[in-house]
Amino acid sequence: MKSTLKQLAQSGDISHLSYYFAEFIVQQSTLQSHSDMDCMVALSAALVSEKNQQGDVCILLDQYVNQPLFISKSGTLQDMPLGLSVLAWKQLLLASPCVGNPGDVAPLILEGNRLYLSRFWYYETQVADSILARLNNPVLIDHQRFLPYLRKLFPRVDKTSDSAGQMIAVAIAASHRFCVISGGPGTGKTTTVVKLLSLLLSQHPEMRIQLTAPTGKAAMRLVDSIQAQTTNVSESDLAEGTQVEGNTIKNLMPTEASTIHRLLGYGNQKFQYSRHQPLLIDCIVVDEASMIDLTLMHHLLDALPAHTRVILLGDRDQLASVAAGNVLGDITGHGLAIGYTASQVEFVDSIMMDLKPIAKPIVEPILNSPKQPIANAIALLKHSYRFKSDSGIGRLALLINQGLGQQAIELLSAGGEHLYWHQNMGITLATDTLEWIINQYKTVIHAESVDKALLEFETIRILCAIRSGPFGVTEINRLITSRMLVQGWIMKGTYDANQSNHFQGQPILITQNDYELNLFNGDVGMIWPNALGHLRAYFRNADNSLRELHLQSLAEHITAWAMTVHKSQGSEFNTVLLVLPNSETSHSLSRELLYTGATRTRQHLYIHSSPAAILSSCQTMTLRHSGLAQKLGWIDS
Repeated sequence: MKSTLKQLAQSGDISHLSYYFAEFIVQQSTLQSHSDMDCMVALSAALVSEKNQQGDVCILLDQYVNQPLFISKSGTLQDMPLGLSVLAWKQLLLASPCVGNPGDVAPLILEGNRLYLSRFWYYETQVADSILARLNNPVLIDHQRFLPYLRKLFPRVDKTSDSAGQMIAVAIAASHRFCVISGGPGTGKTTTVVKLLSLLLSQHPEMRIQLTAPTGKAAMRLVDSIQAQTTNVSESDLAEGTQVEGNTIKNLMPTEASTIHRLLGYGNQKFQYSRHQPLLIDCIVVDEASMIDLTLMHHLLDALPAHTRVILLGDRDQLASVAAGNVLGDITGHGLAIGYTASQVEFVDSIMMDLKPIAKPIVEPILNSPKQPIANAIALLKHSYRFKSDSGIGRLALLINQGLGQQAIELLSAGGEHLYWHQNMGITLATDTLEWIINQYKTVIHAESVDKALLEFETIRILCAIRSGPFGVTEINRLITSRMLVQGWIMKGTYDANQSNHFQGQPILITQNDYELNLFNGDVGMIWPNALGHLRAYFRNADNSLRELHLQSLAEHITAWAMTVHKSQGSEFNTVLLVLPNSETSHSLSRELLYTGATRTRQHLYIHSSPAAILSSCQTMTLRHSGLAQKLGWIDS
């Protein structure tokens, strides 16, 4: 008779990787009681593996007590194995030679009620230890230079001004060796970082600063934003033209950024830099930190010397990383209010004390201070300079984050100058929506040059919650291309239905890193004929110039009229059409996904969905299980 796990694997309810991992655990066991595939140790191993592939760092045993361990979506299995009591379960697990306690060498690690794949327990522990070590290694501040310089950076700040939060963020970040600056789109994260780096360079002109981000697109945007902010800020705002060893502060600002993988020298499935060969960096600024999974965060922190300042930028309300973990969410307390310890409140008040009008403290102390004051190193920027408080998009983002689905529907129903909702109850993309898309992309396909085609394409994007199905990326890309073919916009000789060929004006999305070509997962390019009429792929360089690549040399890529919300992170567009599946039971729908998709726009937001999908999204929060938040002091043991 087939084991339960075998049946689940054959029906597609668990991956073959999970099945074979459980089989490996059984083979390694020397105890007769653990010698079959239906034993609790094998079931636990498969469950940990499966949940890890879905984004969890560990499983919590107490959540499965008398509950089914697996779900048979195919309906082929009626009686699912149930979780045991925590005590009995832990006894069975620890009786196996394949399950160890923290610090042991074993395939599985049991820490409290959390069961991990050993590699992920190690990564989580190392990330927590690295952060806490930096928090416990105080930064020596020259207050005689620190406070006057901070005031010069924010000459017009008072306690009621919008930039007070930025001033506090700079002070917090400058006084910690590890910090997070979190805020939604348009809250001034880049402006804050420019002033922070200015302050640090004024005290340490020799400081080696590195800019980095998870994707090439995000790294390029970080450099562009910092250069734009540095150009727009007068030298007088950066310390009244102070000369630092013959250089102005502006000249000391970093001008290049790298992806994290390239920074760490990734190649041949390994990283060149680690604690054994650390990077020579004094300060690192990491943008789009919400996209960083636990494995990558471990390797990044592992490669940094103990003295290095780590500054994470991101939006804690955005989607978590694609791979396992929600590192930024764990670090920032998963939406909990950020309050500071009494000493931190005193520090912030000392900065603001001479500013008028005199008011109650800008921040309040934590009522029940966590074991580790991680909150002291977190700054939240709340004022949006992009969306006014009464703007439709800004109000919608706030309602989504608060989980107020019905109010979000009412706002969408009312519409407005920048907010549009197509209520779709059908089973496919609405015809008029498809025609709207075609009309929007007409300027791309008919552009007079590849440079202008890319410029036009970067102003608008179709974002989808899912890859497959009638509302997924694959189908919508097919519909758009087919409609353009009918319109006669695509030459039939350069295109066929299975998309094996390319055509002029075809946007493409790189889906696999290619370090030799300097192309990265998420990079967007354009197919266009060169001067000889041969189709080539064109990508934008950091200096806005274009480089031409032969199509046969390209890494894996897909057509990119539409892309997933995940792939859009780190990007912004003037106009966004967000397409949600019409089924409110879709596993892809979540508050974080709806918020991330809605805030990719600068000006106009169109949503194509059913009311039920909006409600379901607002009510569903993505919860990834890990122990990092507890290790950092947010959660009691």
